[in-house]
Amino acid sequence: MGLIFKETDNKPVDPKVARTRAMLLSLPFALLGIFALVLLLHDGLLGGLNRQKAMGLLSAAIVSGGLIALIFGISAKKQAQSISLAEIDDEKPWLKRKNWADGQITTSSRKAGWLLWIFVGFWCAISAAISLVVVPPQLHQGNLAALIALIFPVIGLAMIFYALNTTRAWRKFGRSIFAMSAMPAASGGTLQGRIQVQTRLQPEHGLHLCLSCVRRTTMGASNNRQTSEKILWQDEKWLRADLPQTGLNATDIPVFFRLPDNLPESAVSSGDGIHWKLEASAKLRGPDFHAAFDVPVFKLPEPPAIADDPTAPFQMSLDEIRRQIHSHIQVNDLPDGGKEFIFPAARNPGFASGATIVCLIWTGIIAVLAWNRAPLPFLLVFSAVDLLMGAFVFDLWFRRSRVAVNPEVVTIHRAWFAFKKEQRLPAGEITSIASEVGATAGHAAYHDLKVRARDGKELMLAKNLDSKPEADWLVRQMIAALKRPA
Repeated sequence: MGLIFKETDNKPVDPKVARTRAMLLSLPFALLGIFALVLLLHDGLLGGLNRQKAMGLLSAAIVSGGLIALIFGISAKKQAQSISLAEIDDEKPWLKRKNWADGQITTSSRKAGWLLWIFVGFWCAISAAISLVVVPPQLHQGNLAALIALIFPVIGLAMIFYALNTTRAWRKFGRSIFAMSAMPAASGGTLQGRIQVQTRLQPEHGLHLCLSCVRRTTMGASNNRQTSEKILWQDEKWLRADLPQTGLNATDIPVFFRLPDNLPESAVSSGDGIHWKLEASAKLRGPDFHAAFDVPVFKLPEPPAIADDPTAPFQMSLDEIRRQIHSHIQVNDLPDGGKEFIFPAARNPGFASGATIVCLIWTGIIAVLAWNRAPLPFLLVFSAVDLLMGAFVFDLWFRRSRVAVNPEVVTIHRAWFAFKKEQRLPAGEITSIASEVGATAGHAAYHDLKVRARDGKELMLAKNLDSKPEADWLVRQMIAALKRPA
C-alpha cells in the first residue's frame, strides 16, 4: 500500500484524484464482496447452504469491506499529511532544507573540492593548448599581440595554487558545523550559536567573524549566464586567540550578531535571491582556516528576545582590531574642542592592487582589439569602461581626505596631488552621520562614511574603509565631536 500511495514530490494531493485512485483500487475488492454476498443470499434462500460455506462467504465479504475501508483510510491519511506539510511549508519555509531543519549547518563537502580540481584541470588543459598551438604560429607571422594569450596559463598557475591550499585546508580542518541556538534566526533579533571545528585552532592574531546579507542575481541567456552578488548589509567581529577548547582536537567558536529588521528573508533555494552568509576565518601556521555557512534568517510573528552577547569576553578591543588590520587612519584632538580625522592615500593597498590588475587586463584587451582593427563602436564602449575603471583606481591610490568636526561646523578637505576641494556644513544642518556599504569585492565590503543634511543632501566624509568596527567607531567619534547624543 505504501508503494501504491507514494508521492514523488511534496505537492499537495488533489482530493478528486485521490478519490478516483481509491475507487479504482477498491473496485476488485468491492466486486468480490458483492459476489460473496449474492452467493450467501442466493444459497441461503434456497436452503442449500451449510454452515462452513456460509462462514467462508461471510468472511470473504467482511475482508473485502475491510480492504476497501483500508484503501480509503490510507488515501484520506495521505491527503491530511500532504495538506499539513503544505501548511508547514507556508508557515515554516526553513524546514524545506534538511540542514536548516536539523539546526546543524555544515560547510561545503569534499565534493566541492573535487569539482574545483576538475575545473582547474579543464582550465589548464585549454590554456596549455592555446599557448602551444595558437601562440607560436602567430608569433612566427609577426603578430606580437598573441602574447596576450599567455595570461591564461598564468591564471591557471594561480588557480592550481589556490586549489592546493583549499585541499590542504580541507584535510586539516575537515567539515565544520554551525549549531544554531534557535532555528531560524529572527529578523530584528540575533543570530546565535557555535561553530564546531574538528581541530584545535591556535590563531596567530585572532579570529574574524563576518555576517553578510547578499542578493544573488543571475542574468543572461542559457548559454551566457552571469551571476552577480550585491552586499546589502554586513557586520563583523574580531575574537581573541584564547577561544574555548572542547577537547584536544576540537574548538568551539561562539557566534552572536544582532540582526536588522528592515532586510529581506533568506531564500530557501541556493540559486537567486537573498542569502545570509556567516564566515569565520583565521590565519594559522600552514593553511589558513576559513568556513562559510548559509544561515536562515526569517521574519517571525512574535518579537524576538534579545539575549546577552556571549562573545563579549572574547572580543578584541578597538586598538587591537586597528593593529590587526594595519589601520593608517589618524584621529587627533583640535584646540577648539573638536577632532581631526586624517584618511591618507593608498591606505588599502590590497584592494587598490587588485583593482589595478583588473584595469591593466582590461586595457590589454582594448590594445588587442585596436591592434586587430576591431569595429569602432566596440572600441568606444570598452574604452569608456576602461576610463571609469582607471578613475576608480586613481582614486584608490591618490585620494586623501581630512575631516575636521567641532560643535559649529564639519569641514571636509579632499586632495588628489595638487588638486584640492573643500566643503563645509554647519553643525545645525546635520541630521545624521552613518557608515554604509560602498564598494565590494567578492564577499568583502568596504564602507563609506556619509553626513546627511536637513535638505536631503549627502556629503562623503571618507571612502573604502575595510573594517566595519572601525567605521562604526569613527562615526561615534564624529558624533561625540559634535557634542550631541549618538
